[in-house]
Amino acid sequence: MRLTDDPRLSDRRVTEYFLLEKARREQNQGSPSAVPAVKPVITISREYGAGGRTVAGLVARELGPPWQVWDRELIDAVAKSAQLRQDMVEALDERTQTWLQRMTANLLNVRTTDPSFYRQHLAQVLLALAQQGSKVIVGRGANFLLPDALNVRLCASLEFRIRAIMKLEDIDRDAAVRRIHRVDHERADFAREVFGRDASQPQWYDLLIQTDAIGFEGVCGAIVGAARAVFRDQLGTTPAHIR
Repeated sequence: MRLTDDPRLSDRRVTEYFLLEKARREQNQGSPSAVPAVKPVITISREYGAGGRTVAGLVARELGPPWQVWDRELIDAVAKSAQLRQDMVEALDERTQTWLQRMTANLLNVRTTDPSFYRQHLAQVLLALAQQGSKVIVGRGANFLLPDALNVRLCASLEFRIRAIMKLEDIDRDAAVRRIHRVDHERADFAREVFGRDASQPQWYDLLIQTDAIGFEGVCGAIVGAARAVFRDQLGTTPAHIR
């Protein structure tokens, strides 16, 4: 897995961690110049209501064992890495803390997380998953930290997303619209503050797919096909269900 060295993405602690991990792998391979094979990993960035979790599950099922979906599971993993309560990490999950929230936490002497602290532990968890391979990682800016993964962005029309969130959250149309705008805004702020990136820009992805245009099964087929092309040495070309 190629490790990004863009200083705009990684603070010093994350960069040092990456370099130490890279050196350790090379030493274990017995050759300082050896290049480790890229493990197959898929990241799925998504607009709220575009079906990211659903598509991730379909992709993992189609690829078969040992593929796993990592979505909310990342919250628990980051909490353990940072030795924080899960609810504290969840409060920052794909969100950024406001200046007022941070000031209040400092005044109350409450241990909290800032973007660089969160990024450090998120990076460690994502790198560990990338080293294992066979992971479908949903959100959390994974595409910015794992550039050798197959990085996918799922979009959908606002009307499609409204209907999806109304059904998923069991709320009315006005509430769904408000929630979509709020979550989209939080995720965009998260990407800008934690990674210094605009998550909506196409250059950060290998595939951009409109889920309401071809349906979830069609999206799954497109991603699996791309994965077999990108990771052909590890995955081959035969679908898991007919092997």
